[in-house]
Amino acid sequence: MVTKRQLGIFLSLVGLVMVGGTVAVDWAGAGEWSGFGPLQWMGLGAGLVALTIGLLLTRLGNRPA
Repeated sequence: MVTKRQLGIFLSLVGLVMVGGTVAVDWAGAGEWSGFGPLQWMGLGAGLVALTIGLLLTRLGNRPA
């Protein structure tokens, strides 16, 4: 059975990878936009939402999800 803590850790890792990937794509200069493009902003927002939900679930403990 998956607990809220395990689900929170998973979502936190997914959020970190999304945020890191979005920043890495901008750093590598991919795309035709100068700076952050609209899809990068959406990816950054989705990553931050996943990270926030993951951190909240992690604090709820070992109860079943």
